[in-house]
Amino acid sequence: MDNNTREQFGSRLGYILVSAGCAIGIGNVWKFPYICGQYGGAIFMLIYLLFLVILGILVELINRSGGSAAFGRWAEKNIKSRVGAMLATFVLGVFIFVDDYFNCLTV
Repeated sequence: MDNNTREQFGSRLGYILVSAGCAIGIGNVWKFPYICGQYGGAIFMLIYLLFLVILGILVELINRSGGSAAFGRWAEKNIKSRVGAMLATFVLGVFIFVDDYFNCLTV
């Protein structure tokens, strides 16, 4: 990709959905610590932040060890059509949604 070009959204709906997702996510980031602090959950917040840092370290180790590149190589080799790419994206999105859903249930 040329350094002078920028990527753009494919449609207005895509932009609206991404904007709404970011706004909802940022709202949860602000609300959760406030509610914990309001009801005396400071020690919980410290433990939560500790596990968040540990999770970030694990994700960084996976990236540095080539985990993302391995998926990219697999996708290049096995996904041959536009429909296949869209299906893989949909399945990955469903997995992320289910993961986030159960994460919200635990919080």
